[in-house]
Amino acid sequence: MAPSQPVNRPALSLPAPEDGARTFSPGELAELCGLPLALLQRWVDHGLLTPREGTPPRFGFRATGTVRTLAELRRAGWTAPRIKARWLEAQAVVKDPDEALSGLLASVGEAAVTLRTADGRLVDSRGQQLFDFGAAAAADGSALLNMRTPQDWFAIGVEAEAAGRPQDAARAYEHAVAGRSAETHFNLGNCYYELKRRHDAAEQFALAVGRAPNYAEAWNNLGIVRGELGDGPGSVTALERALALVPHYADAHYNLAEALSAVGDFDRARQHWRAYLTFDPNSRWAEQARRRLQNPLG
Repeated sequence: MAPSQPVNRPALSLPAPEDGARTFSPGELAELCGLPLALLQRWVDHGLLTPREGTPPRFGFRATGTVRTLAELRRAGWTAPRIKARWLEAQAVVKDPDEALSGLLASVGEAAVTLRTADGRLVDSRGQQLFDFGAAAAADGSALLNMRTPQDWFAIGVEAEAAGRPQDAARAYEHAVAGRSAETHFNLGNCYYELKRRHDAAEQFALAVGRAPNYAEAWNNLGIVRGELGDGPGSVTALERALALVPHYADAHYNLAEALSAVGDFDRARQHWRAYLTFDPNSRWAEQARRRLQNPLG
């Protein structure tokens, strides 16, 4: 398995850079994010989710980040009109729409708009900086630990991760795992991976799929980490599970090809490199896949 192959972006993190080659139909996007198609259509109708121009409608990869942020706000009890109103209010402070939306996660449980900016500051709807109780809790040895719910800690973890603070994010997610959420285990696994704690990452991804057996991204990440830990058969099994759930999952095809190559199954590896090129022919990994088709040992 290619050691530089990145683990997928964590759920509810800032969206990945847009890749012009990768688009999804509404049905594919709903399947990838594990949400009803009717819910995505409702968000489109309210102007919260915008497909690319053209017919039929397609969504770029950045839409997955938008959908997951919307899903977390919905789980917190926010209706589509409320999200729309708060989002517009947030954009008066944070001009980038994606950053404004993800920053709204800091408003969960708050009466007024509260935003986490890209540089990690907590601000109100006028742009005035607020005292960051979450950061203070981490600094003073969890003084506010017992005052926060697992959902609160999850939101703090998302904010810290979006601000590029994986150590802080991991601490927050560790407090959030009491909520028994698959997404918490998934995000914590991603933080551990970034912190090079591979065994801990594998454990968290396994817990994520234990909580949510249809979590394709968690199966994909579990496969990556198992491969890096030397468990070739376990890697293959996890990645096959990811593709059984989402057959068009391009990254999982690439990762499975690498895993199969590592265990010497070059015929099947070639099938999945070809599948990867079918779904994502212009990505930065496409040339590597073409080279591997020519020389699986290279």
